[in-house]
This record gives sequence, structure tokens and C-alpha cells, in this order.
Amino acid sequence: MRYLKYILPILLITFLTISCSKSGLSPTAKPIDTDALIHQISFNAPSQFVATSVTGSKLTMIYYENVSLLIPANGLNLSYALHLEEDFSSAALKSFDYTTVDQSGDVTFDWVDDNLNNVTAKTIKDTVINAAKWSKITVQRPFTFSKTYTDNKSAVSVQDSVLNLKSDKISFSSYVYFTKTYPASTTSVGVYYVKSD
Repeated sequence: MRYLKYILPILLITFLTISCSKSGLSPTAKPIDTDALIHQISFNAPSQFVATSVTGSKLTMIYYENVSLLIPANGLNLSYALHLEEDFSSAALKSFDYTTVDQSGDVTFDWVDDNLNNVTAKTIKDTVINAAKWSKITVQRPFTFSKTYTDNKSAVSVQDSVLNLKSDKISFSSYVYFTKTYPASTTSVGVYYVKSD
């Protein structure tokens, strides 16, 4: 009988453990955060392309951004802003200044609006994936990178070196703001340089 005080707690713990494992539950299991799930973003980003040209001593590289974001339709409806940010730090583009055109038609220097509410160069389409309603937001806009060199030969030399790059990457980050900032989703894709002149 003196061992009974040890056996009963062990039997109780064993019973609880077996019950939890049979029901598929765990004492430490966390409930699914459906709020975070409907604000989770997936990317559909193909390889990106940059068209290069030289005029006189100026090298111009036009990057044609082409990226799609997928978000549950409820998540898009329950959002104040959907943000998209580009990271050029793993590409030759990082060494150049760029210009873009904002929603008002004004040219901006080394800045692009990451709030897609303000971006007109996008399309939004509804789609169904695994019986769930999603919104597909496709952003297509040009960034014009350029630099002026001392002479034509120097500009052409830099263009040639850029055209030979095969491992450059552009990274994207996207997140939703709706009463709070939700965790960002990220992806990285290859960028290829082509000669347009």
C-alpha cells in the first residue's frame, strides 16, 4: 500500500497522455490563428528581366517588375494597406540610382511607393484555390536605373559585364496592415540582363 501514492499519479499521467494522443491533441498544442492565416501572402514571381542600353556615355537599365501576390479574399478585404518592397542588394542594380513614376505621374528619384493602394500599375483578380477564394494582385511597373560614365567605351564595358551576370537575385517582401502589421512573406528570384540597343 505504501507504493500506492506513487502508482496512482503515474497511472493518471499515463491515462491523460494516451487520451491526448488518441484525440490528436497535445497539452502544448496552440489554436490555429485564423486571423494570421487570412493575412498570409504567397508570391508568384517569375524570373525578372532588365533591358540595358548605352547612349553616348550613359548606361540605362530598365527593370520591368512583374510579380503577383496571392492573399485570401477575406484578408484583402480586412486590410488597410498591402505593402510590397523590393530588395536589389543581391543584384548589380544596387550600384545605380533609379527613377519611377508615381500615381500622379510625377517622376521620383530612388523611391517607389510600397503601399499598393497608391499603385496604379497593378491588376486585381479573384481566383479559387482548393475551394477557397483568393485575390491575385499583379504589379507590373518599370524602374529606370542609369549612370553616366566618362566616355562611351566605359559605359559599354560596364554594360558588357552586367550582361554576363547569371546569379543576380531580386528579393520581394510583402505584408498587410490592418490594426496591426502582420508578418511579412518573402521570396527571391533570378534577374537576367538583356541588351536592347
